Amino acid sequence: MSNSNIEEILKFAIDKERDSTYFYQHLAEKVEDPVVRDEILKMADEERKHEKLLTNISPKQVSAVRQPTQVDMKLSNYVDGVTVRKDMTYRELLIIAMRREQMAYDFYAELELRASDDATRKIFTLLKGEELRHKVRLEQEYEKGVMSED
Repeated sequence: MSNSNIEEILKFAIDKERDSTYFYQHLAEKVEDPVVRDEILKMADEERKHEKLLTNISPKQVSAVRQPTQVDMKLSNYVDGVTVRKDMTYRELLIIAMRREQMAYDFYAELELRASDDATRKIFTLLKGEELRHKVRLEQEYEKGVMSED
């Protein structure tokens, strides 16, 4: 794969991370609960970290990419949908975030399957792994903090 194609894929992925950062920042402005707002801003920070990772990635790092090893608990598949509101609870925030990460994971997994060469496939494997890592962390938080309250 040519460097220009890799650069295009990375630029696209960086733009998606920026969109996610914007989503969380905008969401934080709408939420009244300061605890929930702080958690949303932490999610925006995570998206910035993804952007930084993609901005600074080297060809050597891409060649070393392996399939993610995290176990997807798939909690986002079993929770009801949530509407963004200013009085959202922490539980609702986690549901929104888990579903967003699942959609990003699914998107990159599909692109990984459609990749025409190994270098492109590895970039999408990396991106898929980052989204899964983030989703698993959210699911663990949901399981620890929210499911234990039920």
